[in-house]
Amino acid sequence: MGKKGAKKDPNAPTLIPEDCFQRARKLQEQKAAVTAPKGDLTNQEWCVPPVFHTLPEFKQVVHYWKQTAIVAYSERVEMREKAPTRLKMVVNDEVEKMGSHTRKEIQDQAKFMKSYCKQANKRTGQFLKNLEKKEGKETKREGLNKQYEDGEDQMNKELKHARNFGDEQQIFQKKYMIGSKLGDTAPRQTALIILELSDRQGTWVDETKEEVRKFLYEVINKQEDTTTLQIPTFSGAGVNKWTSTIKPDPGYQPKDDPKKGIDDAFKWLGKQFSAKTCAAQSFPPDWIGMLNTFIGEGIPPPWRIYICCSKAPDNYKDVLEHINELRKGDPPAKGEPVLGINCVAFDPQIVGDKDEEEFFQGVVGPEGNFMIDTTQDDLLALDKMLKAVQVKGKQLAKIDKKRQKMEDLSERVTADRELFQVQVALANMLVNDEQIHKWALENEKPVEGPEI
Repeated sequence: MGKKGAKKDPNAPTLIPEDCFQRARKLQEQKAAVTAPKGDLTNQEWCVPPVFHTLPEFKQVVHYWKQTAIVAYSERVEMREKAPTRLKMVVNDEVEKMGSHTRKEIQDQAKFMKSYCKQANKRTGQFLKNLEKKEGKETKREGLNKQYEDGEDQMNKELKHARNFGDEQQIFQKKYMIGSKLGDTAPRQTALIILELSDRQGTWVDETKEEVRKFLYEVINKQEDTTTLQIPTFSGAGVNKWTSTIKPDPGYQPKDDPKKGIDDAFKWLGKQFSAKTCAAQSFPPDWIGMLNTFIGEGIPPPWRIYICCSKAPDNYKDVLEHINELRKGDPPAKGEPVLGINCVAFDPQIVGDKDEEEFFQGVVGPEGNFMIDTTQDDLLALDKMLKAVQVKGKQLAKIDKKRQKMEDLSERVTADRELFQVQVALANMLVNDEQIHKWALENEKPVEGPEI
């Protein structure tokens, strides 16, 4: 190298990797340049346009840089001779094919490559900005899709839970929607349907009336061999009968009586059994007094009793003992059970209570049937579930409306990402060649002349 500050001969032979020199020459001869885009960026806007990629000087080199300067194992033999020169190879003096060209030629190429690299880096930024813009929109759309899918999945789970809850609680079973929990059959005569009148039972007035209505009209009224019935209420104050207040007459009435039939019984019940009348009577009612009113000396026992109540009374042990004594008597008719009882309790707090279960199973006995009607709480719980589903549905509708307005850019993002990756590879190729030109000018080696 000459002394520092000395002017260098522009015609002095200077060494540079031949492949690097030929690529720069081809670009310079073809007046390659990064032109302003006319719309969306395509492969025509790459810093090295596709027309160069098939030229002998560029074909294998472009392929090499597209693979991020990594030679595939299957291409190791082919690329051994065709791989482009890297700056580190020049610095480490590992280049075999060095060409000798005038310093002026290399300077002109270096100037051209420096300007070209600057344009290439700017174009890389444009490709990146274009990609990030589309990626941002697509990420937002995918986020809405994920939000919609998760919400839909959650809504379906909540619907399934509501459906399973309805099945478990038998809310929509036909036999209970049309039929009554009091039973699906009635005795041939003296059916006693008795309702607890108390402030506690007042919570379930509507549910109790509905069960009695279905039993009256769907069972007793349609069962041809059932003839007589009685509908009283019982409370701590005593028994209030639908018909006949004369003791000891239980007051059973023919169901098809034109004046005092089923219609009159249900009408009477509407007046005597209400939230207001229940609120006037304190819990517990008098179970033993009620039983003595309809079962005792000189009183023909009912063929079957149907009881609607809230829960077991405080003196439930005494009530059970009394019922067991009554069951020691004679049956009302041949083939009929002694004191057959069907009972429906409405207080949901007794669910799972062993004492309550023991009491009511003792009341109905082996010939009766006991159920807990939790319809009110079940419907409230189900309504809460369905409202949650409804809210979720409205939320999903809003999300769907937003995502429908957004264009699906997934394919364009994929294409733009590929364009960007190639642009980066081509820019790296140019930078590598520009750095080699710079190194060649800064690290001149004397070219040995021929031996004399």
